[in-house]
Amino acid sequence: MLQVLVKRIDAMLYRRGFAVTDARRLMRNQMLLAAGGSAVACLATGFSGWGFSFAAGALIISINFWWLSKAAQELVQVKQGATFTLLTLFYGRLLLTAVSIAGLVAWAGASVYGLLAGLSTVVLNAALWGVLQIRHKVPTVGKGKEA
Repeated sequence: MLQVLVKRIDAMLYRRGFAVTDARRLMRNQMLLAAGGSAVACLATGFSGWGFSFAAGALIISINFWWLSKAAQELVQVKQGATFTLLTLFYGRLLLTAVSIAGLVAWAGASVYGLLAGLSTVVLNAALWGVLQIRHKVPTVGKGKEA
């Protein structure tokens, strides 16, 4: 079942412009981690404010990660004006994120710790991806008799 879900998400991401395999894999893992973590957080806390704050933080960071991944893939191919485009996207995304988080905390009464935990899903995703990359590239060690 998970294999089918992974293939469907990969196909959807490819259709949406995630042509680079690693970018697609990172985004897919972020989507699964955010959705799964949000479900666990909501169920474990009895659908409390903390669980919903976690889900909101995971959603905010996943949207940010989506935009960053898409922009990085497109900017690699742009020669002229890439700096202006990159800075505009970065500061625009930063402003929208700040307004969203401030609104959630100030007006909706979201848990700051729940939001931070949700926002941290991208850090966990990147760390897991890095560990897996290192694990796949490390040569196996023989018994010392190969040389």
